[in-house]
Amino acid sequence: MTRVAIPIFRMRVSPVLDSCTRLLLVDIERGHEVDRKELYLDAMTLTERVTLLQKSSVDVVICGGISEVLENLLSSTHVDLISGISGEIERVLEAYVANTLDDGKFCMPGVHRDSR
Repeated sequence: MTRVAIPIFRMRVSPVLDSCTRLLLVDIERGHEVDRKELYLDAMTLTERVTLLQKSSVDVVICGGISEVLENLLSSTHVDLISGISGEIERVLEAYVANTLDDGKFCMPGVHRDSR
């Protein structure tokens, strides 16, 4: 099973992981979603966010933008980071499961597939 975390803003991938207030956790097993839940991150520091991801057994974070500080904090964990992603949450999840998230339509403006 893989647990994927995606920051949410109005049913889309939040543009910045550092300042998002909601995080969707989705459990994927054998190419199918088996569970999901939302976490609220109001007033959490970057360190608290990383700790929450670790305690929640997150394997992959799919996000738009991320600060260098938060990216460095995440790099010390076993969480894989896929940044530079935009789009509706459901379509992003479908693309992740289908291994097509590298399609240009999911790239944030100004981000190219080879730069992620």
